[in-house]
Amino acid sequence: MSTIPLNDAAPAVEDTPDHAGGEQRVAWAELFFDLIWVFAITQITTTLAAAHDAGEVARTLLLFVPLWWGWVGTTLLANLAGDLVDRAAGRLVLFGVAGCGLLISVAVGDAYGDRALAFGIGYAVLRLVLWAAWRRLPLASSRPLLEPFAVAAFVVAPLFVLGALIDGSGQIVAWSAAALIEVASPRLLRGRLSRLRFETAHLPERFGLFLIIALGETVVAVGGQAAGAHLDGPGYLALALGFTLIVLLWWTYFHFGAPAVRHSLEHDPARARIVTDVFSYAHLGYVIAIILIAVGLKKLLAHPMDVPHTLPELLLGPGLAVYLLGFCYARWRMFGAATLQRSTAALACCAVAAAAPLLPQIVTAALAIAVLLALNGYEAWLVHTHRPLPLLRPSRR
Repeated sequence: MSTIPLNDAAPAVEDTPDHAGGEQRVAWAELFFDLIWVFAITQITTTLAAAHDAGEVARTLLLFVPLWWGWVGTTLLANLAGDLVDRAAGRLVLFGVAGCGLLISVAVGDAYGDRALAFGIGYAVLRLVLWAAWRRLPLASSRPLLEPFAVAAFVVAPLFVLGALIDGSGQIVAWSAAALIEVASPRLLRGRLSRLRFETAHLPERFGLFLIIALGETVVAVGGQAAGAHLDGPGYLALALGFTLIVLLWWTYFHFGAPAVRHSLEHDPARARIVTDVFSYAHLGYVIAIILIAVGLKKLLAHPMDVPHTLPELLLGPGLAVYLLGFCYARWRMFGAATLQRSTAALACCAVAAAAPLLPQIVTAALAIAVLLALNGYEAWLVHTHRPLPLLRPSRR
């Protein structure tokens, strides 16, 4: 077992937010802000459920990238602002960004058509608001001109606007380039933010809340489909399987994963790495995976006994594999090695995904549940018996 250090001291830093009252808690304004992203995930899921091929799936997921990084940027800004986020000016910034997020979300369904410009302009304004607020933060030391907030506002956002003015493949190329820069800049410019001290209670809570938002979409997908259908025996069984799967998704993250993330943020001296690699990247993978699972569960409730005939009906298995691989990546970035059991479970979900085209959807769901039950049962046994975690392969971060 790779032991987790409990006494790593954080290095001296100059830029520290104001948390005079102890741990920073999520503000009511932040929770209101999250409501826009509830709608955004619903828009992405609805559009994805109507996809006809892999290209449409990829183009839909591309739209989620600016939505995700807009939320991440706002959350990091709120974390660094500390108590300021719950004052009048901080609330107005959150509401302004939320309004931009609403415009972007409304445009998702026709983002490659008549609402492309609304999507691009909404994101451009969102990023300018975040950059302006970031520059006004009362940090102790001067900030570099080239940092992720500036790159997003003056490179990524203009590319989204430019792409909106171009038809066809040119739009996809421009938006893909923008998304690539958006994703890569926090990692490439991580050193520029390494002097910042992030508040360690606020970030795990915020990103955990976003996982709850995503899981809420799976509940809506299952419950909404069931409420509008005539359920027979297989239908009720599919409903039970869908709910069980959602509970297991929650358990996999919150029972063991979330405490490990907070521990790492509190004790790892390289907090910027945890913020970028674990919170920004790994959680992006979790949320995309849950969106794929939500689509798969919606199709499961619609036709539980049918063999899949469309691509959205096949997304349950790949979504679960991506979800578990995200944990492998996160643990590698936090502690230097992935665990054998989660890596094995991810491979098992890949096998389920490969077999799914030949199986009734209800069988695929049952197999997925079996994998998650085995994983969580095994991990509970390890903890109960105080056994070391079997590691896949120690490696350097």
